[in-house]
Amino acid sequence: MKNLSPPLFINAKERIVFALFLSGLLILSLAFKYHQFHTLKSQKTPLIYANVLSQYTKTKNSKSYFVLKLQTKFGIFYTTSREDLKDLKYKNISLRVVFSQVSFLDFLKGFYAGSFNLTLLQGEDFRKPIRDFIAKQHIYPLMSEYYLSLFLSDPLPLAWRELSQSYGISHLFAISGYHIGILSFVGFMVLSLLYKPLQKHYFPYRNYYFDIGILVLTLLILYYLFLTQSPSYLRALAMSCVGFFLTFRGLDFLKLESFFWSIALLVALFPSLIFSLGFYFSCMGVLYIFLFFKYFKIPKKLWHKFLYIALLNASTFLLMGVIIYYFFPLFSPLSLLSLLLTPLFSLYYPCMLLAHFFGFGGILDPLLLKWLNLHIPTITLTPNLYLFILCNALTLFAIFYRLGFFILLFTNISYYLYGVYHYFAIN
Repeated sequence: MKNLSPPLFINAKERIVFALFLSGLLILSLAFKYHQFHTLKSQKTPLIYANVLSQYTKTKNSKSYFVLKLQTKFGIFYTTSREDLKDLKYKNISLRVVFSQVSFLDFLKGFYAGSFNLTLLQGEDFRKPIRDFIAKQHIYPLMSEYYLSLFLSDPLPLAWRELSQSYGISHLFAISGYHIGILSFVGFMVLSLLYKPLQKHYFPYRNYYFDIGILVLTLLILYYLFLTQSPSYLRALAMSCVGFFLTFRGLDFLKLESFFWSIALLVALFPSLIFSLGFYFSCMGVLYIFLFFKYFKIPKKLWHKFLYIALLNASTFLLMGVIIYYFFPLFSPLSLLSLLLTPLFSLYYPCMLLAHFFGFGGILDPLLLKWLNLHIPTITLTPNLYLFILCNALTLFAIFYRLGFFILLFTNISYYLYGVYHYFAIN
C-alpha cells in the first residue's frame, strides 16, 4: 500500500528555513552555556554546590585518592580529593573548584577540575527514601546497587558492568530508549484501563490515542525530573516527544529524513550531545533500525511478524558490532545471547518494577547472584581505526543503497566470526 503520509517539508525553501531556525536555536543554546562558563571562569575558584553521583578510589605512585563524580546545575564534572573522606555518595556538598585550566570546549564535553574546601551540606538527596526502600529489599549491597542502577540510573557496579559487556547487554542497564519503550507500553496499557470508561461516559469525542499518548509522555517527563542525571534517558525522551508530534501531525516519523532532523533538533537544544559517545551509539542503533524498516517491509502474517522482529533484533546487534568493540573491546561469544536476553528483559523489567513496588524485589536475587558468579572468559577485541572508519562510511552508503546495507552487515558478521575464532584460539 502506498504511503499517504504528507512529507515533512514540501520543498527546499522550507528545509532551509527550518535549518536556519535550528542554527539560531543552537547559537542561543551555546550562548547560554557560555554565559554559565564565563560566570564560573570570572571567579577563578568559584564556590559550587553539587550532588555526589559516585565516589571511588584510585592509586597513583603508591598513593590513593578519591575520585568524585558531581552533578551540578551546569552539568556533570569530576574532581579528586586526597582527604580521608567518608562515604559521600548522593550527599550534597559545596567546594571551591580550580577553574583556570578549564576551556569552554572542556566545559561542553564534561571536565575534570581540582578542588578544595569540600564541605558536607545538610539535607539528603530527595530520592533517598526511594533508595532506602529498594535497598531494604536486598540482603547483598551488590543487588541493591544493581536495581538502583536499573530504576534510578545510579552507577552500575563493576561486576555487573563486566557481565553486561560479556553478554552484549550493556544497553539493558542504562536507562534509555529501550526502557522508554517498555515503560510507554506498560503506561499505555494501565492508563487505558482507567481512561476508557471515563471517555465512554463523559468525553467520547476525545481522541483516545492522543490523550493516552500525552498522559504517557507526561509521566515519562516526570520520571526524567525524578532521575535528574540521565543523559541517555533525556535523549530517548526528546526523540519520543518528536516522534509523538510527527505522528499526530500525520507525518511518517519512520522516514530517515525525520530521523536526521530530530538529531539536528536535539543537538541544537543540547550542544553537549556532540561529544557524547552514548548519543553516537543511540543514533547509530536507531539508524540501523530505520534502515531495516527501509529495506525490509513489515509482513502481514502474524508468525512472519515475529520472525521479522527477531531478524530486526539480530541485524541491529550485528551492525553495531565494530563500532561498539572499537570503544568497548571486551568480547565473548556469549554476547550472542543478547538476542534472547533483550526480548526477555521486556518482561523482566516491568515485573521487577512491580515486585519492588510491593516490597519483594529480592525474589530473584539468588538466581541473579549465581549468574553473576559464573566465570566468563573474555578477550580484548579491538578493531583498528581503518575498519571503524570503513563501517561508518558504509553506514552512510547504506542510507542510499541496499547494497551498502548488506556489505556493512557482511563486514560486521565477518568481524564477529573473527572474534569467535580468536576467542577459542586463545582459550
